[in-house]
Amino acid sequence: MGHIAIQVEHLSKRYQLGATVRHDTLRDRLAHTFGALRKKRSVVDDAAKAFWALRDVSFDIAQGEVFGIIGHNGAGKSTLLKILSRITEPTSGTADIYGRLSSLLEVGTGFHPELTGRENIYLNAAILGMHRIEIKRKLDEIIDFSGIEEFIDTPVKRYSSGMYVRLAFSVAAHVEPEILIVDEVLAVGDASFQEKCLGKMQQASRGGRTVLIVSHNLPVIEHLCQRALLLSKGHVALLGEAKKVVEAYAGMTAELSRSALYERTDRQGKGQVIAAAIEMLDGNGNIRASAIGGRETILRWHYRCSHHDIIRNCRVELSLHVKVGDPYETAYFLMSTDLVDPTPLDLRGEGWIDFRLPELPLSGGNYYVMSYVESNREVQDWIHNATLLTVVDGDFYGTGKAYPPGWRGKCVLVKYSWKQGEKASPTCQKNTAAPTHDDL
Repeated sequence: MGHIAIQVEHLSKRYQLGATVRHDTLRDRLAHTFGALRKKRSVVDDAAKAFWALRDVSFDIAQGEVFGIIGHNGAGKSTLLKILSRITEPTSGTADIYGRLSSLLEVGTGFHPELTGRENIYLNAAILGMHRIEIKRKLDEIIDFSGIEEFIDTPVKRYSSGMYVRLAFSVAAHVEPEILIVDEVLAVGDASFQEKCLGKMQQASRGGRTVLIVSHNLPVIEHLCQRALLLSKGHVALLGEAKKVVEAYAGMTAELSRSALYERTDRQGKGQVIAAAIEMLDGNGNIRASAIGGRETILRWHYRCSHHDIIRNCRVELSLHVKVGDPYETAYFLMSTDLVDPTPLDLRGEGWIDFRLPELPLSGGNYYVMSYVESNREVQDWIHNATLLTVVDGDFYGTGKAYPPGWRGKCVLVKYSWKQGEKASPTCQKNTAAPTHDDL
């Protein structure tokens, strides 16, 4: 390991539940002081209301390293990043930063809603430490990377959250800090933009800069990071090689997939509509604990809207995976409402959508279901391992066999046929003697 870029030692952060800790004016400070004198709180009462967001966290990150932090919501990831970014102070312990740091923790942090995208580039880049000449030199590159050239002279108050994060990430990435902290921005944007973000972070690492990534996207952590940290309830659960840390997190997530879906906190999106439950039914509409390969199966996706307004232009997607936490590489198949019916989908209140498979094309085993819903191309609710689907082998082909003897892998079953053919034997051809010299 080379020189240290970030060094965290015995870091802890305690919050007092129900207490107001922000005092912006002298009046607020005086009121707080006199209030404290009037009301004595016992040590027992204070301890009961104390919440430790972080407890004795220690780790080092080397210069030029791509380092990942993962954990369920409430594990302490955001608190840790705020301390590293100097937004909040720790209760105890130290967090030393060696180099210029740029952090992208919240979408559009530092943007002024009344200013245009172009004007906010100058403003935000200046806040992040860039000189005006440097901003001017990189302006076209920042705009091109964001992919929102058409709206760059529009006030950002009219931007969608996806446009916000594109522009915010583009500015932060082009500041070229020695240390870049990125928090879950890859959850927003299309696949091409996510690829550009990954490429930019890899480029930064190759250039000797340090990148710290927080994400629920396990393949990103596993493929991009050398090492990773797993946080659980404010404590370090595991620190080490990214692949091993991801596997440990996947095991924790698999247990969560058995929890009530509407209570889950490891979800992403605006939350105006969420997945409340996923049920498995047979062809007759009866709820089943397991599905049978080759039989008609219904996946019923229950939803809840947060208010009475209609959530318009929705798209609901369910995909099945064999590997926990990998939303792309291990998808066995995907079902999305827009693929088979382009009719606009509007959601309101509570209800369900049935995804009907005439013949479930899976061999026996356990599969993880990813639930995703968006409206107007903005993520509303995204849970990587929403539920566990158990499949038992059935007579998919009508022959009493699902796969050859000795086969141990899971597979997608497809209808097919085969036909034998034989190549005709070559006919004997009459040998003709070659002409001799006398015949010529």
